[in-house]
Amino acid sequence: MRDPLDRYYTPEPLAKTLVHWTHETIAQEPPDFVLEPCAGDGVFGRMAMQVFSTPCAVRGCDVDPDATPGYPWDQVSVEAWRPQTEGNTWILTNPHYTGVYETISRLRNLQNRTQARLLGLLLRATTIEQMMNLGDPPHILAVSDIRPRWRGPGGALHPSGDTCGSVWCIWTSMNKITSGSNLHGLPHWREKRSRKNKEIT
Repeated sequence: MRDPLDRYYTPEPLAKTLVHWTHETIAQEPPDFVLEPCAGDGVFGRMAMQVFSTPCAVRGCDVDPDATPGYPWDQVSVEAWRPQTEGNTWILTNPHYTGVYETISRLRNLQNRTQARLLGLLLRATTIEQMMNLGDPPHILAVSDIRPRWRGPGGALHPSGDTCGSVWCIWTSMNKITSGSNLHGLPHWREKRSRKNKEIT
């Protein structure tokens, strides 16, 4: 069973790690504007406002009328969204899994429309396996060794966590990889406790 609106919200520690890692490892210059399509509870936009030392403007969109990103947003689909941006723009999101390949294509079009320098998508590992053969692979892949427990209405349906790992996928004009994808490991973003809860590894 899946939530009909794909409301599987990213854990805050993971979103914060992704934003910070992208800033420190891939693009040292912080963005002037952050877009969060498929915003949900707005975790990437909110973490961006926390992580960067200089203020950045944030705007999101979502088809869910009950979305609560906590910053300005538009109730509209990714395909129909026409946000106004200035300067160095990043797009950061955990896209809907239903129809994910079409959504990725629409997000790449959004990147081109807005001339965003960086598009970061949190995708399931199974999505990557198919996407690498579609002609537009990510320039950078960052793999987490921890399977996230999603929040939100969808996450409540699967409290034990996801059934596969997640990968942070980046398309960027700043460090474009011309042959294949550059692979990284993400830092630990959650304490991993032993079964007896006597130690943290």
